[in-house]
Amino acid sequence: MRICLSILLFLSVCKTSVAYDEFSDLRAPAHFSIEGSEALKLVLKGQWELSWRDIEGAGGAAHDSISDTVTLGTRSGHAGVDGLRLAFRVEAPEHLAFYSAFLFDPRGARAEGAWLDSLIPLSEGLTLHTEAGLHTPLASVDDYTSRAPMTARIYWGQPEMHLSTKLLGSAGRFRWWLGTSLGLMRPLDAELVNDASHSKGTLVLLSYGAAEVFSGNQAVFGGTLGLGYGPLQFEFFGSYGQLSAERGTDELRNRMANFALLPGYNSADPRSQDSSFWWGGGRVDFAWAGIEARVEWIESRESLIRRAAGYAQAGYVWFRPAQTTWLKTLELRFRIERYRIHQGGETLRVVDPSQALTWDFDVVTASLCTLLYRDLLRLYLEYSLIEEHNGAPASNIADVPVANNETTLQLELRF
Repeated sequence: MRICLSILLFLSVCKTSVAYDEFSDLRAPAHFSIEGSEALKLVLKGQWELSWRDIEGAGGAAHDSISDTVTLGTRSGHAGVDGLRLAFRVEAPEHLAFYSAFLFDPRGARAEGAWLDSLIPLSEGLTLHTEAGLHTPLASVDDYTSRAPMTARIYWGQPEMHLSTKLLGSAGRFRWWLGTSLGLMRPLDAELVNDASHSKGTLVLLSYGAAEVFSGNQAVFGGTLGLGYGPLQFEFFGSYGQLSAERGTDELRNRMANFALLPGYNSADPRSQDSSFWWGGGRVDFAWAGIEARVEWIESRESLIRRAAGYAQAGYVWFRPAQTTWLKTLELRFRIERYRIHQGGETLRVVDPSQALTWDFDVVTASLCTLLYRDLLRLYLEYSLIEEHNGAPASNIADVPVANNETTLQLELRF
C-alpha cells in the first residue's frame, strides 16, 4: 500500500498536464459534481487557508517601531485567512474541458486561472495536451510546502496568458514530454520574501508578476523537455522575450537606485539599453516508497542584470492505511535555497531596505505536514531561516543582518 500511494504522489509531480494544475484530481480529488445534459459535467472544487505567522523578535504594542513596520510589516504574531479559492470545472466527453480558479483574499478578488483544456489520445502511449487562456507557465510544479520556494516567487508562480501544447509519450516505465508555449509578457514586479509581511514589507525579490494588460505588452516564447524512468525524471524549461518600457525596463530603472551605473546603460537615452529577457533551467525529481528529492536551478537575464536561483529539497512521507480517516500521512521536508544577482550584483547593491531588490538571499525551510482528515484537511508547521546578503565586499561594505526568520502554522481545507 505504501508503494502504491508513493506512485500516486509521484504521478502528481510528473508533467501529465501542460502546466501544473493545483486542482487536478490527483492533487484535489473531486467531491462535488453535477451531471448535465449531453454528458457534460460541472465540478466544484475549492481551497481555504487559515494561517498563524510570526517573524522572529519581540512583537506586540510595545514593539511596533517604524523600522520594523516599514521593512517587515509587523513582528507581532498574527492569524488570518490567507484566502479562499473556488475552482469551477466544466468537462465535456470530447476530450475538452474548461478549468478555472478564482481567489478571494484581503486584497480583493481576482482570477488566478481560466483556460480551455484539451487532452487528445493520438495512439497507444501518445497524447497531445493543449491549453489556451490564463494559467501558470510550463515550468510550474507542486512544491508541497506552505512557503513557496524563491524560484516560484520569481519565475513561474504567477499566471500568464498563453497558448501551450505538450506532446506526452510513454512506453513501459519510460516517459517523455515536449512542450511549447506562446504567451504574453508578464510585468516585472516585486514579491515579498516573508509571507508574514503582507503588503507592507519592503524585503522583496524582483519577480515576474501575474498577467495584466500594459503598454508594450508583447509575445513570449517558452518550451519544456522532460524524460523520466521509474521514480526518476529530468525536466528542462525556458522562456524568452522582450521587456517593454512600461512594467519592464522602467521598473528596473525606477526601483533600483544604481541601475544607471551598470555597464551598457545609456544615460543619453535610458530606454535604449538591451531590453531582452530570458530565464531557463531544469529540475531533477526522485520519488520512491515515501522518499522524495528534488533539485531545481534557474538562470535569468533581465536587460543588464543576470540572476540565478535554485534549491534542493528532500523529504519523507509516512502513509497510514487507505481506510484511515484521521492523520492519514506525516510528511517531513527540508529545503535549502540560494538566490544571487551575478552580473551587476555589487554595483546595484544598497544596504537600505528600500533597495532589497538588489540583495542576495539564502533560505532554509523545515516543513512538517499531515493530511489531518481524509483528503480534505492539511496542517503545515514550517520554520524558515532567512539570510540576506546586502553588503558589497569589494567596496568594504559589510552585510547588515535583518532578523526575519519566520514561523508558519497553516490549516488548509481543499475540497
